[in-house]
Amino acid sequence: MYIQEMIEFNAREYSDHIALRTPSQSLSYGELEQRCNQLANGLLASGLQAGDRVALLSKNNLAYLQVVIACMKAGLILVPLNYRLAPAELSYILTDSDAAMLIVGDNELRDAASKCEAIATLDRCFSLSETNADWRAFEELFSANTTRPPRSTLNAENNDVIQMYTSGTTGYPKGVLFGHRQLLSAYVMTAQVPERCQVGHLGIMPLPLFHVAGMAASLVWLCGGAIVEVTDDFNPLQLVQSIVGSTSCDTVLVPAMIQAVLAFVPNIESYDFSPLQRITYGASPISMPILQQAMEVFGCDFVQGFGMTELSCMVLCLQASDHRRALAGNPQLLRSCGRPLPGAELKVLKDNGEEAAPGETGELLIRSATVMSGYWKQPEKTAATLVDGWLHTGDAGYVDEDGFFYIRDRLKDMIVSGGENIYPAEIENTLFSHPAIQDVAVIAVPDEKFGEAALAVCVLKPDTTVTDEDLVAFCRERLAGYKTPRRYAFVDELPRNPSGKVLKRVLREPYWQDSDRQVG
Repeated sequence: MYIQEMIEFNAREYSDHIALRTPSQSLSYGELEQRCNQLANGLLASGLQAGDRVALLSKNNLAYLQVVIACMKAGLILVPLNYRLAPAELSYILTDSDAAMLIVGDNELRDAASKCEAIATLDRCFSLSETNADWRAFEELFSANTTRPPRSTLNAENNDVIQMYTSGTTGYPKGVLFGHRQLLSAYVMTAQVPERCQVGHLGIMPLPLFHVAGMAASLVWLCGGAIVEVTDDFNPLQLVQSIVGSTSCDTVLVPAMIQAVLAFVPNIESYDFSPLQRITYGASPISMPILQQAMEVFGCDFVQGFGMTELSCMVLCLQASDHRRALAGNPQLLRSCGRPLPGAELKVLKDNGEEAAPGETGELLIRSATVMSGYWKQPEKTAATLVDGWLHTGDAGYVDEDGFFYIRDRLKDMIVSGGENIYPAEIENTLFSHPAIQDVAVIAVPDEKFGEAALAVCVLKPDTTVTDEDLVAFCRERLAGYKTPRRYAFVDELPRNPSGKVLKRVLREPYWQDSDRQVG
């Protein structure tokens, strides 16, 4: 069974039901199926062959999920691109992925893509907005000859269908591969979360679809026959209006979004949120005060999901009942990522390779049918991450007697800020190229709005000066905006161990000393 077959079933049974919509447009399941079939045939007619990569650089819109589904039907592999990346970062991914086609969204993204050196090697470039000599119209890809799905020569359950990039601690992105098996397993696994979206139910998706959470949740909703509403940018008031204007809905957010709705929507307490059944959140824990306020204002269930790109969906879940228990006198549960969903196995390994007892800290390992098939063109990193079927997450924590997992720290130095993964090595490599910087280490520090933020601890070269503003401007020219540190500290030297490795734990301690966690 394939993901697209479930959507095809919904097109037969619920042809007139709305499948996709934005605040201003919509497509029924019947229309979605027809357009996806036409696009799949058109992609193959353009000269692409099963197994080729199609890169997509776009904000959320009606076309995005059409491209996702059409690639599945044609046996092509989709490469979703983070539209917040700088041109040099996008160019690296286009080259590394062996993309045979690039589809871009609005004019701003088309202009950004045009600055990528890798564009010179791409013969097939299409734009959803204005076109010119270098960019053909996206609608040209739709075959008018047939509305039947193509017969793909590469459509087995073990075939990869999505290649989603996540930055590595070396500073270079890695292409995470997953296919029908992982996506179907994600659908089955999340079916165990109570009151999942059903036919006609609205799922509001403000998360970008290039993120695994946005992609996985949207496909799960479509498989269930729900209405998926996508928004190009997160707007707190627009989200509220979509909720109160519906009859029954769910949404997926990061805690920073929940906080933004509470803080920036005027008279938030005056809205009728009775249509809202559930808010699923992830990427970072939610604080007790924010949760208490949100539950009072929204009056719905809250569910926390733990996952990562390499897992293709959430595999640990802090259920709505767990949140209610937390508010009823067990606040420590809010520090947990939850317990495994059916089909996911969890264990914690100590440094000596032995499995940790409850309460003992070690690395979290997960085994599940949703685990990636591997990293694209990186067999050594794949072998190091996937060992005997277990995914080494790089997260350090412990499991309590009831099976709840708690994160204490990260074995790797990744920073999670407002739901975005930030890897210090990328920032450090950039700052090392500044003429005033002699040494630098980037760490995570607490941030009230985003959970964590990047702080660059810098050692300046003799007889040089530089301001925070100078470094912000320098980084903004070379990195995506969300990766650019806004905070800097200047020291005489960085603490190091005898082998020369920077002791980032020592750097973090002053900032986290009032917290029992070392992550936000």
